Amino acid sequence: MNRETKSGGPTVGKSRTDTRARVLVMGSGTSTGVPLLGCDCPVCTSSDPRDRRDRCGVYVSAEGFGLQIDVSPDFRVQALRHRIPRVDALLVTHCHADHCLGLDDVRRFNTLQGGAIPLWARRSTLGNLKRIFNYIFHSPPSQREMYRPKLVPMLLPGFPRSVRIGPFSVRVLPVPHGPVRSVAVEVSFSGRRLVLCSDCSRATPSLRALLRGADIAILDGLRDRPHSAHLTVNQALEVLREARPVVGRLIHIGHDILHEDLARRCAELPGVAPAFDGEELAL
Repeated sequence: MNRETKSGGPTVGKSRTDTRARVLVMGSGTSTGVPLLGCDCPVCTSSDPRDRRDRCGVYVSAEGFGLQIDVSPDFRVQALRHRIPRVDALLVTHCHADHCLGLDDVRRFNTLQGGAIPLWARRSTLGNLKRIFNYIFHSPPSQREMYRPKLVPMLLPGFPRSVRIGPFSVRVLPVPHGPVRSVAVEVSFSGRRLVLCSDCSRATPSLRALLRGADIAILDGLRDRPHSAHLTVNQALEVLREARPVVGRLIHIGHDILHEDLARRCAELPGVAPAFDGEELAL
């Protein structure tokens, strides 16, 4: 895999001649976002743009097809900032607010693309989305002309089965996320693999096996203090040390660590660094 990485995303999803997929980090932060409301810590007041961290989301594109993984409350601003041209499919990892509350903003892509968009998730996640966004999925006849997202719920198969989503082969592996479950997402394209696991409290043997040898591995690394629902930085680095991906990134980062300091800590592992908003990787 080419190790090319850059900031910004105006060309994401536009080239039909590039044989690589593009992986855009829409947001690298934890559920509060960074800066944190009412905080004047060194990270929240940092002038380094890499210390501004929107809520998590990743956009993967190839052959003119765009797959959006998670739609945070920051999704509209992210899509504008990175000039996202289209969303051909959605995948929601779990129903925590920071991963799904941008769903309503997808309706603009329905208008631009002139059709409904498949929404892929596990059965429990689909059920929760239908409950949270009842007006999208269960509008009464009197509201059917209301401007709302047009989504087609699609059930993700159980691991290790995969599903074809546009040009990608996709598998999801359930992972512990405190008292609930999220999923690690494997996106394969032209023999190369992205594994994204933004919310995880324990690296199970199955997750470690999935991460092993990935071309891009993006893994939860919240902070140094233990958290019941997330990996610490040291835990994440230990997993990446064992997995030995070509490129490794930490994501879902809190306001506890400056990007520059975290980058120095990651530098002992080849190809590993903290993700930042707008970072673009070639798969």
